[in-house]
Amino acid sequence: MTGVVYCTLPGCPGEGRGVVDEDGLCDECGRDPLEPGEEPVPPPPVPGPRVPTGRTTPTDVHTPGRLGTGLADVPSAPVSDPTSNLLSDPVVPESRRRCPNSHEVGRARDGRPAPLKGQCPECEADYDFTRTLARGEVVADQYEVEGLIAHGGLGGVYLATDHHLENRVVLKGLLDPADAAALRAARDERHYLVAVNHPNIVDIHNYVKHRDESDGAEHDYLVMEYVGGVALDDPRHPGWTAGGTMPAHWAIPFALEILSAFDYLHSNGMVYCDLKPSNIIQSGNRLKLIDLGAMRHIGRTGGDIWRTPGYSAPEIARNHPPDVASDLYTVGRTLAVLTLGFRPADASGGTIREVPIPPRPAGFNESLHLLLQRACDPDPEARFASAAAMADQLTGVLREIRAEVDGQPYPAMSTHFGLERGAIGSKPADSTMTVFNGAKAEEARQELPVPQVADQADLAGPALTALALQPAARTRERIEALPATPEARLARIRLAAELGSRDAPAQIAQASADFGDDWRLDWYRGVAALGEASAADHFEAVRRRLPGEMAPMLALAVCHESHRAVQRAAELYRTVWRTDRNHTSAAFGLARTSDSAEERLAALADVPHSSSHYLDAQQAIIAEHLRERRSLEAVLAAGAHLDNLAGLDAARAALVEAEVWGAALEAVEAGSEEPRRSIRGVALTRNEIGQAYETVLRRVSAGCASPLTRWAIIGAANRARPRTWL
Repeated sequence: MTGVVYCTLPGCPGEGRGVVDEDGLCDECGRDPLEPGEEPVPPPPVPGPRVPTGRTTPTDVHTPGRLGTGLADVPSAPVSDPTSNLLSDPVVPESRRRCPNSHEVGRARDGRPAPLKGQCPECEADYDFTRTLARGEVVADQYEVEGLIAHGGLGGVYLATDHHLENRVVLKGLLDPADAAALRAARDERHYLVAVNHPNIVDIHNYVKHRDESDGAEHDYLVMEYVGGVALDDPRHPGWTAGGTMPAHWAIPFALEILSAFDYLHSNGMVYCDLKPSNIIQSGNRLKLIDLGAMRHIGRTGGDIWRTPGYSAPEIARNHPPDVASDLYTVGRTLAVLTLGFRPADASGGTIREVPIPPRPAGFNESLHLLLQRACDPDPEARFASAAAMADQLTGVLREIRAEVDGQPYPAMSTHFGLERGAIGSKPADSTMTVFNGAKAEEARQELPVPQVADQADLAGPALTALALQPAARTRERIEALPATPEARLARIRLAAELGSRDAPAQIAQASADFGDDWRLDWYRGVAALGEASAADHFEAVRRRLPGEMAPMLALAVCHESHRAVQRAAELYRTVWRTDRNHTSAAFGLARTSDSAEERLAALADVPHSSSHYLDAQQAIIAEHLRERRSLEAVLAAGAHLDNLAGLDAARAALVEAEVWGAALEAVEAGSEEPRRSIRGVALTRNEIGQAYETVLRRVSAGCASPLTRWAIIGAANRARPRTWL
């Protein structure tokens, strides 16, 4: 059936205008309106705009929602009956009573009740908090008031019915209509709301005036979309845990939705200014920013700045105009409060002070903590440059967290680094005393991912992108022949670092004056210093700037491994490999550093057949089984991988096979034969294994250039031959 299908179930808040989505559920009440044998009804005859409140299943608020599409399944917030949110007491709470000059007023003192009307004792400005819209009062001959649902930052928030469109709406007025600053802010909010059109930002329907019969004055009201749902600071929100925090893999999708809205606002020259959990409403599977009264144009210096201590950037308190950096600070603080569960401000001693982000608790994701630290850096220049840049890194962090939670990788192409050029330390050792030789600094310089060209308009950009995966020595002349553009200059510095040039540090130092704090210079410092203790400091600096990237973690793991901090190296390798299987270096790194044989083998087994390092992984698996254990079970496990060596150089394959038969012979001679079990059709008896071992040793000896080595191998073959009476 084609066309729009509407819900007709009784009690649906959409009142016949709820649309049935692709899952067969109403996007207003979350129920299935099509009982067996019933047919959908046609659209109602009276058209009107629909208030999107999201789809939810009232009996199961943990149903995966649209917010989690792709990377996360967040709990769906219940859409309650709007009338259940009405406040029984419409009086403005004392904590919100301030005069036009922001002094506290209307407080109870010395046993006397708190006055709702009077003069400020500090500046003598008049205040009046007695004005409220009564239930049943009709505003602008259209909106019938049902009651007060909240006290906003600038005034009362009322639930009302629009008699023209038969929709529920929200009316927002002023706490004190005589407050000139609040009046200006409300009019600014109207101006911005009319211009804004984003799915994560509340919609404005109208702007009306209403005459107060008590004083004859006209009062301004915004008519806005009713968003029925739960604020993120509400304890009833299904995302909160008993410990007072929200799981990161639920909170991050909310932050990404907010960053999408902020990216839209910033692109249109506006800043939100006052983000906090109470201004974020989840309705079903949708998220909305409400209360846009603090919004202003970027660069505006005059007027009042509305902010919330504990969330606003420190420079705002120093009268710095709100900008992109201060907006992103509020996102970081909001996400920190949700995931770390701390009070953002301390009001003890009569002064409100911001509470710093707590140290990283045990088990809290390290990358997320680094991201929060950067987003909330006291220095605006150290924060993310844009909402899109912050969202890019936060998405990377979410992939890492989901990989840990789900036990499956969440790979993605990086916007900052190219692909690996090889797998660091992947070659199995020739010595039978160990599996790998370890990661070498020279190898790591050549095989770590290359930072991508940042300026796509740079004349040398396309050529540099094409050459990025090729070995440094092979591309040096071609890159030096390119025009001396900024990106070409950085590429030459990269080559100097990768080739271990002695003047690489000097080139980087000279470039710092021109490229400022470009993180790529720190990366090249780290590459040039590989093998030295200082390399880790440079890669740490990159990771603080790009906490959602895998490449800095991989580089740090190499540094820690080379300086025998094996446990830390294994932790980093594990995170990278668990998140993105495109970083094959991490699989081999984990196989070199993990203290768990099971984990080492699992990492190698996960190297895909399509990888150019698959044969290295299969050889390492065989060596892992044999070089620490000489049991018959270990030999059988190793032998099961011999058939996976197709395509390996014949001489190398013969050496690997010889090691298997040698270990098998040793195991059988040390224990008992098992003729019913076999490797490649060779029964596990002394004679059959000996014959196979002799055959492969003679094949190995034929390829030896050294006569002494060849004679030694032939001697071993003679000793391995089956024992007979002839």
